[in-house]
Amino acid sequence: MPSIAEIRAQVERQIPGALSSFKRSAPEVFPTGIADLDRELGGVPKGALTQICAPAEVTSGRTSMLVSLLAQVTGKEQVCALVDATDCFDPESAEANGVCLSHLLWVRCSGSRMKAVEQAFKAADLLIQNGGFGVIAIDLGDVDEKLIRKIPLTTWFRFARVMEPLPTALVMLLPCPAAQNCAALTLNLSASAKWSGPGTLPHNSLLAKVEFKVEVVRTRTRKVQGGVQIK
Repeated sequence: MPSIAEIRAQVERQIPGALSSFKRSAPEVFPTGIADLDRELGGVPKGALTQICAPAEVTSGRTSMLVSLLAQVTGKEQVCALVDATDCFDPESAEANGVCLSHLLWVRCSGSRMKAVEQAFKAADLLIQNGGFGVIAIDLGDVDEKLIRKIPLTTWFRFARVMEPLPTALVMLLPCPAAQNCAALTLNLSASAKWSGPGTLPHNSLLAKVEFKVEVVRTRTRKVQGGVQIK
């Protein structure tokens, strides 16, 4: 009876590499411009879906992270697209923080929240099909969480699959994680305020500092221990 080594050698002769372990290469990334996050993760992966999550209408640094990413990518003369479901993007503030507006396509949605979500996904489909973008960001951060949870998992799966061969990062800003395993990177953002002054309550004190925390919930790029503190 042949040994395991002999069987292995025979199979390898017939099908070279058949019994070799497969190692997935690390994806290319776009740096976010946030030192702590880039040190831990490298950045936002290309050819994949990333979800950046924080509760709607809560100061969390979600927009700041998006603007920082767009500044990094447009600063290298790559064209980006922002699908703005709730028409909350401030181009003047973004430009002041380094975003090159001449390299940014701003798609503004209108109508009810449900209609705006539908428009956002249709716009994202068209942008992906046309190609040529470094980052395609869809801002659904201020959409009600109930509407986000109604988005079928098949929708997220389709976007994740269609992104795989592309040199583009698809970034979703959401009030809650929704893409599940379809996302290559999931970040949860939160913030805490520190007050100063004679008062003991925020309304009669001065805001001294806001600390942002990023919790890496899921990543396919690197192993990360715990959350990343961003201050």
